[in-house]
Amino acid sequence: MSLSQEIESKIPILDLVNRYIQTKKAGVNYKALCPFHTEKTPSFVISPQKNIAYCFSCHKWGWPIHFLMEIEKLDYREAVEILAKDAGIELKTSFSREKTGEFQDIYALYRATAEWYHEALFLPENKDALDYLLDRHLSLETIRKFQLGYSSSPRDLLYHLKWLGFAEKFIIDSGIFVSPSRDKFFGRIIFPIANFLWHVVAFTGRVRDTSLPKYLNSPTSKIFNKSSILYGLHLAKWPASKAGSIIIVEGQMDTIALHQAGFENAVGISGTALTEEHIKILKRFTKKIYLSLDSDNAGVNATFSSLENTMNHDIDIRVITIKNGKDPDGFIRDGGDFQACIDDALSPIDFYIQEGQRKHDITSPIGKKSLIDDMIVFLLSVTSHTERDIYIDTIANRMQITKDSLYSEIQKHTRTRRSSRSASQESTEVTPRDTGDEKTKVTDHIAGYIVEYNFYDLFFEYFRYTLEDLIRMRDFDLLVTVLQKAPLNENEQERISLVSLLIEDENSEKTQDNITLGFRILVQKLHEILFRDERDRVLTGLDMQSKEYMEAYAWLLGRLKTLWLSQDSMRR
Repeated sequence: MSLSQEIESKIPILDLVNRYIQTKKAGVNYKALCPFHTEKTPSFVISPQKNIAYCFSCHKWGWPIHFLMEIEKLDYREAVEILAKDAGIELKTSFSREKTGEFQDIYALYRATAEWYHEALFLPENKDALDYLLDRHLSLETIRKFQLGYSSSPRDLLYHLKWLGFAEKFIIDSGIFVSPSRDKFFGRIIFPIANFLWHVVAFTGRVRDTSLPKYLNSPTSKIFNKSSILYGLHLAKWPASKAGSIIIVEGQMDTIALHQAGFENAVGISGTALTEEHIKILKRFTKKIYLSLDSDNAGVNATFSSLENTMNHDIDIRVITIKNGKDPDGFIRDGGDFQACIDDALSPIDFYIQEGQRKHDITSPIGKKSLIDDMIVFLLSVTSHTERDIYIDTIANRMQITKDSLYSEIQKHTRTRRSSRSASQESTEVTPRDTGDEKTKVTDHIAGYIVEYNFYDLFFEYFRYTLEDLIRMRDFDLLVTVLQKAPLNENEQERISLVSLLIEDENSEKTQDNITLGFRILVQKLHEILFRDERDRVLTGLDMQSKEYMEAYAWLLGRLKTLWLSQDSMRR
């Protein structure tokens, strides 16, 4: 038994899926809203018997290891290590060396670096750095919770990492050093950035004076991309799930300040709006988001972009505004009531109106119309008619206009869009879909029925061709293997498991007679596929006026009767 098979034999897929989403019993299986895409009708099916999960809408699937890789965006090694630990399986050192390569080293390097910075912060000679954080009203408990540190020497860290066994070139290439003689973050307060699984993947260094740049970040790498990392999420994920909401702020200090103030469901973004990747991650824990970004132009623009990116993702989003333009850190240090800010958070439309009033003079008809035009652009991005109607009602009330006039303006914008789209698509051709997928779907489906319901003898009772005819066809490999009762390879096992799960879902409420009828219909579809191939082989190259063509055509008509097919099959 391979390592992956051993792990998956001990990890029930249902238990693993239930860590992330709620499931409900559906016959012999369980169903849930898919964690990989937005949907309102459950299409994600979990089979405890087959220990596999599959979405019939977006087609994401997996046994335990593959599922964890998909939902956590992990590589194979990370998923194996996590599940092996859960299963009580001890990994051999040779496996770690063989499977992990550079990734094992880079995570170990960053972990060792974070520990070095953190320990340096508490050295007597670095008391000024520690006092700086304490003066910012951070407690020692908070400093340790976020593993804050200090880079006190340009080269000592390099010597330490080399002493631990890391190669100098690997250290320099890691993004921590700018040269063998200088730590990239020398002289700065260090904020380690961890991914979802608590692995340190990057650092931010902050100056203690007025020099620039104020913040210095690790470069994008194989393990770090700010578009998919949320600062503090490893600490905030379970509080967010429990609270039913998550707070998004800018940067590390705001995140840390909120955690210390009791808002442990706060996470930070770094110089960017909420991205599609961020949103997918956040939806694993909650569908309610509070945005509390800076009030300067960059922060307002990031808020608008975040609102646009969350549209049509089935998310309840609110915007927190703090008076006097303060950020959450400064507001809390001044004794502000952040919970009151949460309670007064604005809907997207109210935020649009609030910011629009700064841009347009809504006391004049022209200014009011300009603001309404801006909001119509936002409304046109909303695909849910119900959600759009709610927004329209809010805009009409706030702007003191009738809903009819607002609908009329939306229709004008829609007609303009359609005209532009029609012009651009006038010369576009649609390429017919290849039928290879249809053939594979039919034959894989039949193979699944044979395995699932032991329809081996029933297949040959209905089938009017031969096994040799199937072998001659392309893409029929799975069905041929099943009919020959040969061992399935790994790829074939995956295909059988997925199609069996689909068959279970389709037939969960059907009688045995209806299941048999469905199988017979599939065999008839296979007859059609094979007949089309046979027709092409028999008629190709013959003159339609010749005797040979007429004889072949008559033979094919007789073949149709044998196969129980209609003459429409002859023409297709």
